[in-house]
Amino acid sequence: MSHALPRILHLSLIARIHQGSGIFQQLTLEREAARALNIRWSTEVFAPHSPGLEGIDVPNRAPQSLQSTDEQSLLSRSRMNVKLRRALYRWLPTVENDYDIILVRYVMHDRRLSQFMRTHSPMMGLVHHAREVPELLGLDGPIGRARAAAEAVVGRQTVREADVLLAVTSEIAEYELARVSPLQIPTLIYPNGGPSKPSPVTDRRGAVPEFLFVASHFSPWQGLDLLLRSFHSFDDDVVLHLVGSMEDVDLRRAQSDPRIIVHGVADQVEIRRIAEPCWAGISSLATERQGLRVACPLKVREYFSMGLPAIGSHREELPSDFPYYAMSAPDIASIIEKAREWRLSSRTQIAAYATSVVSKDQILAKTYKDLTNLWIERRRS
Repeated sequence: MSHALPRILHLSLIARIHQGSGIFQQLTLEREAARALNIRWSTEVFAPHSPGLEGIDVPNRAPQSLQSTDEQSLLSRSRMNVKLRRALYRWLPTVENDYDIILVRYVMHDRRLSQFMRTHSPMMGLVHHAREVPELLGLDGPIGRARAAAEAVVGRQTVREADVLLAVTSEIAEYELARVSPLQIPTLIYPNGGPSKPSPVTDRRGAVPEFLFVASHFSPWQGLDLLLRSFHSFDDDVVLHLVGSMEDVDLRRAQSDPRIIVHGVADQVEIRRIAEPCWAGISSLATERQGLRVACPLKVREYFSMGLPAIGSHREELPSDFPYYAMSAPDIASIIEKAREWRLSSRTQIAAYATSVVSKDQILAKTYKDLTNLWIERRRS
């Protein structure tokens, strides 16, 4: 190869579109950052085609014959998963010579991924967003336990084939390295990033504390049930804005309290309007249900960009002296006390400082440089 800088493909297989909205937001930011930095980095997905993907600026390499359906049965989802993976491993060999490094968002208990990595020539990397076995064990029922058992064996074999590992948090990186110990694999921390420019919302904060809690869907690790429970023993004035879909039991609880406003699913324009009176944004409040102590949700970066500080129950992949994130129990009284500390901080001040730390441009530039150095070392060896 005569070129001095590597051509990198970052590919994400996404089997269920409705669970991928946060993923697509992050991949869009990554694609925009690569353009701004003018680096040889392609961000692409392999997903069932859907009308919901038409406006997303991330190429989808799955064949057009794979169309998303509304069927939710385990059998229909399994069939789509099989078709998608089969198509993926037919497609990958056709493009491998176009890239020097291929990064694949980790696919759990997939023997074909291990086989592809072992038998093909580009430098191969895995991108990990979870501690896989503990997360699967957190699922209810025998299916979760069976998948965890398969991942414990197949996953270890797959991770061992990687030339480099990328993990969104240091905790996940430590977990993956422990799986293959004593084998040492170069490992990079590649956290979620935010927009490249701050975009603070109008500051309409009042005397009554208001909070914004956003999720594509309020899954168990969001801890919405715990936060709603804390409202029962809290009588003071407060307003909680909930944006996203949720389970019926949580919806009934939320609608029974006049201090809680359920907005449902909302676009970015509407979310920005809702954010204007809010003191802070609420992050995940029960990541221990995923077996995680450290996290870096995209929504926290979006809160920061709007000029909202953030509160969650987990440690963030942020510098230890970062001033606009606080840990709290999933308790509304505790959350209010944390948020009071930022009452004198302006939206502009928060957004500008946070962007200087967590912008996707900055994170991607460092990751590309680190991968380039590893690629050069590999060519020399």
